[in-house]
Amino acid sequence: MKSTSEKLFILAGKVKTPLILSGLVVSVLYGIYKQILSLDVFENIGANSTFVILQSMLEKVFWLALISIVLGVASYLTTFVLSRKQPAHKSNVSLIDASLDPHNSAYEQNNEKGKKNIKPKGKETKR
Repeated sequence: MKSTSEKLFILAGKVKTPLILSGLVVSVLYGIYKQILSLDVFENIGANSTFVILQSMLEKVFWLALISIVLGVASYLTTFVLSRKQPAHKSNVSLIDASLDPHNSAYEQNNEKGKKNIKPKGKETKR
């Protein structure tokens, strides 16, 4: 069975749009909140201290989630804008026959069974 980190990497590979990213961030944020609130350590330190710790942790997680959503949208818009500005590269390619000039070459060309055979002048081809 796959570990949690492997599942997370597979899921991260499927993130293609900011909407999916924000949904993923909200799901992770919900899981983190649920785990934090289910801890038993908060009963021992008192109500006021518990509130301060929870508020600090949740604010940090919230800002981290918000920054990731903003960066996801910004990266999506950046790639969208850059792909619109750059025109597609086009080329006009035509194939040419690369036959040798028999008067100005140290090689000779023979046609055997429809294929060109190029060899140095004066040498036999081995079969």
